[in-house]
Amino acid sequence: MSILSNSLLLTDIHPELRSTDHRDALEEILSPLRADERVRDWEKLRGALISNAPNGNFDESPQTMFLHHGRTESVGNLVLAMGRSRNGFGLPVQGPTIRLIFLAAIPEEMNNEYLRILGAIARVCSEPESMEQLLAAPDAPSILQVLEKGCRQ
Repeated sequence: MSILSNSLLLTDIHPELRSTDHRDALEEILSPLRADERVRDWEKLRGALISNAPNGNFDESPQTMFLHHGRTESVGNLVLAMGRSRNGFGLPVQGPTIRLIFLAAIPEEMNNEYLRILGAIARVCSEPESMEQLLAAPDAPSILQVLEKGCRQ
C-alpha cells in the first residue's frame, strides 16, 4: 500500500458529485470526513478549507481539475478526498469547467509527503491520457488505480 492509498481512501472518492458549484462540491466531499479517525477536529478542518476556498481565477490548475489544500493541526495524518462531476461546474471567474476536485489536509510534520503527493496528483491530471481515464473510470477503485499508476511513474 502506498502513501497515496493510505491517504486517499476509497470511501473518500466520490465519483458522482451532485453539487453544481465548487463551494457545494467542497462541502459534499468534506462531509463524510466527519467520521474519519485521522480527523481530530472536523469543524476546524472544514473551517480551514472552506474559508480558504478560492473565489478567484484558477489559471494555475490543469484544465478540469482543482486541487484545494492546506496545512492544519485538525488532522493527525495526511487526509485526501476527491470528487468527480460528470457535467462539471464553472468557477466564480471565467475559467475551465471543473470536473475533478481534490482536497488535501496535512499536519505540519508531514511536509515532504504532502508535497510529493500533491505533485504526483498534479502530474497525473496534466497528462491527457490519465485525465481521460480518471473521467471515464466507472467507480472509486478504478479512479484510485489510475491515480496509483500515475503516482508510481
